[in-house]
Amino acid sequence: MRVLFFAILLAGCQQVLAQDGAPTAAQVRQAIAGEIKSFNISPAKLYMIENTRVWNGTDSIPVRIYYPDSKKGLRIIYNIHGGALVAGDLDTHENISAELAVRTHSVVVAVDYRKPPEFPYPAGINDCKTVLDWIKKNAVKIHGNAADIVLLGDSGGGLFVTSLAVDMKKNLGVQAICLINPAVDLRTPGEGLYGLVTNWYLQGQSADDSLISPITATDFSDFPPTLIITCGKDELKPHGDAIYQKIRMSSTAKIFNIPDEDHLGGLWSAAHPRAAAAIDETVKFILSGYKYRG
Repeated sequence: MRVLFFAILLAGCQQVLAQDGAPTAAQVRQAIAGEIKSFNISPAKLYMIENTRVWNGTDSIPVRIYYPDSKKGLRIIYNIHGGALVAGDLDTHENISAELAVRTHSVVVAVDYRKPPEFPYPAGINDCKTVLDWIKKNAVKIHGNAADIVLLGDSGGGLFVTSLAVDMKKNLGVQAICLINPAVDLRTPGEGLYGLVTNWYLQGQSADDSLISPITATDFSDFPPTLIITCGKDELKPHGDAIYQKIRMSSTAKIFNIPDEDHLGGLWSAAHPRAAAAIDETVKFILSGYKYRG
């Protein structure tokens, strides 16, 4: 299954595919960012946006915090963006972060993790874990509640979210998970762009590792309530279906499918009207207190 290839295609990389020869990472990033920007959608208005950096031991990780108002003790949503593992940043996912902050009345923390090929596995997921630990330690400082954290990721970001939950188990320390069009299996890279970006990410590492392909994990008993959103025409849909079946065997999970939609990609990140069903369901799940049952 050419999962990441298809995710890139649906994120707006037709111009990359039309080129002679393999694209560079910079070209993939430019194509995805350009597609999102072309929607020309303004973000929701917020009380404040704060840019900061989190030290990871050798470097600092860019983080952006979205505040809906001046109140304290708010729920925290940790948004790990997608982008085929090699693209996306704080700016590409500005709209969805702002939208979730306003509609759920939560502090949203977004991370710009390191990406391949410059920084292959495990740099990106290590950055995401470092920022999660920072959020828990600094919850009060950012007007949040360390006892009410939602871990959210779309596409490749969903891979990181699932991998963190599999790896950290009871130490994850979050109250809910939201996975939007998640990728959870990198074991069949194939060729073309999918093979290219997978090789950028793995650079010789085995995709059988549960931190790389979390679907291979055997214990999901410590997962918090989890919402999984899939799309009927998305080549990633089998991944969402498979991880739902695994989680629901020992934890609480809800799956929501949008039958006539394809991989949301840039539509999700831009908070585009075509992503409204997915956004609405995510907001509903969060405001429900994570009580959905599949």
